[in-house]
Amino acid sequence: MKQNTNRKRRAGTAIIEAALTLGLYCSIVFSIFDYGFVMYMHQTVAYRVSAAARYGALNPTDTTGIRNYVLYNQPTGTGAGLFGITTSNVTASRIGSGTTADRVIVTVTGFHYPMIAPGLSGTAKPIAVTIPVEAN
Repeated sequence: MKQNTNRKRRAGTAIIEAALTLGLYCSIVFSIFDYGFVMYMHQTVAYRVSAAARYGALNPTDTTGIRNYVLYNQPTGTGAGLFGITTSNVTASRIGSGTTADRVIVTVTGFHYPMIAPGLSGTAKPIAVTIPVEAN
């Protein structure tokens, strides 16, 4: 009678240990996935901003085309942009026009990244690229 009770207690503790261990394991796996996805999103947006700045170096007066390059990877486009970024999140400006310090600045602000882990989603820091304008 006493041996049967001990077996049931051991089986109960094994289930509790498995539940605690599985919870910790799942949180670590999801954290790794979240980190990787956020890094992927950041690098993709940074690449698009860089491509838009290169386009802006050749076409410095086409600020709409520069913004569209970030959103659609081409100077024209409509609809939803990359990862939900809108034209209000992208700024394209030119400073020092007509001087040797002539530059195009492309910035993405307010970029939101989602995560699987609840409560950890947030807004990324602004991504900005400055590039000199090519002489025509």
